[in-house]
Amino acid sequence: MEKNNRFSKNMSFKSDAELEAIIENKDKYTEEALQAVVWELEKRELRKEGEIVIKQPIFEEIEKVELTHSNRENAFDEFEVPTLYSKKTIQGFTIFFSTIFGAVLLMSNLKTMNKSKESLYVLLFGIGYTILTYIIIFSVGANFVVTLILNLIGYAILTEYLWNNYLGKDLSYTKKGITKPLVISLLILGFIIFLQFLPMILGEPME
Repeated sequence: MEKNNRFSKNMSFKSDAELEAIIENKDKYTEEALQAVVWELEKRELRKEGEIVIKQPIFEEIEKVELTHSNRENAFDEFEVPTLYSKKTIQGFTIFFSTIFGAVLLMSNLKTMNKSKESLYVLLFGIGYTILTYIIIFSVGANFVVTLILNLIGYAILTEYLWNNYLGKDLSYTKKGITKPLVISLLILGFIIFLQFLPMILGEPME
């Protein structure tokens, strides 16, 4: 019985050199994709059966089914391990800036995984929760502890509920650098602070 999985068709169109290159850089690819490469190399008699062993081999026979448009929209069809902002990164931006900053990072992850609809839900949550946060803060007065608690709740919702539901709790990925979003966030924060002190700079009394 022929061995195949959802990546087998993709690998069958690749050249021998491309398949060998994937094996040489196996850390960049998912185990299922690597298994498809091994099967294809064995099929072409470029490698003997059992010569290459994947860390956690996938030997289950998978039926060939046509994915509907919605299936494709909700699945990450690439065989490379995605590069995403980690939960720790989202935590840092949510706590030190605000929930909307963490929401934007999670949105970026969802777009990388071809989940545009889910990314919109995250944006709406981020905007709504940020508005709610400011309403609460203005009601009880500016308070560091209250702000911190609200941001922690926002982080928990973003990562423990939205991430786990939309991306999966055990998703494998490589961590994306934070330099760009950090610089942008600091510039936005600096601009907001500048606007707050602008009346003082212009010699006008602050309310």
